[in-house]
Amino acid sequence: MRRRHLLHYGSATAAASMFGMSVTAHAQTFPFKPIRIVCPYPAGATTDAVSRLMANALQTASGATVIVENRGGAGGNIGTEAVARGEADGHTLLLGALGPMAANPALYPKLNFDPSKDFAPLALAASVPLIWAVHPSFNAMTVKEAIDLLRRNPGKYSYASAGNGTPQHLAGELLKRQTGTSILHIPYRGSAPALNDVLGGTVNMVFEATPAILQHVQSGRLRALAVSSAQRLPTLANVPTLKESGVDAEIGGWYGFLAPATTPTSHTDWLIKHMGAALAAKATQDKLTELGSVRVDNSSQAFARLMDSERLRWQKLIRDVGIKLD
Repeated sequence: MRRRHLLHYGSATAAASMFGMSVTAHAQTFPFKPIRIVCPYPAGATTDAVSRLMANALQTASGATVIVENRGGAGGNIGTEAVARGEADGHTLLLGALGPMAANPALYPKLNFDPSKDFAPLALAASVPLIWAVHPSFNAMTVKEAIDLLRRNPGKYSYASAGNGTPQHLAGELLKRQTGTSILHIPYRGSAPALNDVLGGTVNMVFEATPAILQHVQSGRLRALAVSSAQRLPTLANVPTLKESGVDAEIGGWYGFLAPATTPTSHTDWLIKHMGAALAAKATQDKLTELGSVRVDNSSQAFARLMDSERLRWQKLIRDVGIKLD
């Protein structure tokens, strides 16, 4: 009897202890460990710069410890899947971009994540337009002249991209579709080699993000025909938008932050609040402008709407045009 009593007492004590630990754990204020932002691309790109900018700004705005982890590969799919399948406690976030969140479901035959179901949008951080730039030897000074030249010479001219399915590639295919032109696509493994061949005159033109190409336009090594944003860029005030030039083709890279869909609402609410404050800071906005970003609605609702519309838009183009990965 005494032995059974002692066993019962021990079990009760252990249960009470575990219950106490559980209550303590749940009572901890979020975040109770460092927040990790997974950037699904290698270091050095615009995606990496935006991730690190948010990490610093969020840390300043909230006092939390925020770090960045680069997990590149498979067009952003590896890092994206890792977050989708990881712990949904609000401490692991994703830098979301056009590829994994919109285009990749139509480019890859099988993905181990669903961008429309596996993530909760937190904040849209940046929208970086592309510049349609040509080598100085290209015999057109305006968008109209370029389109006329391309229509008269189908397949003669070429454009470079950072690879199949990238925003640069999608921009070229959208322009071709909207203008009825035929331009040869030359895919590269990244923006740097693509841009090098356009600078060298091996390829005639490129659609490239502002930070990567701005210095070459300003130096005269490339000629900008148009920007893909809704408004002109302050840094290139004399360069018209595509829409001003008669082409309804707005496109750019966009970057936002997401959490796994099953993250507790109390944790996502905290993240949305403090990310909003981080992005509203003048220092953050100044840095985003330096990265070539235009002003955007940073709210989680705006980000959700953007991802929904971009998925429909680019998946339709990819299927209609028949874009395939190598």
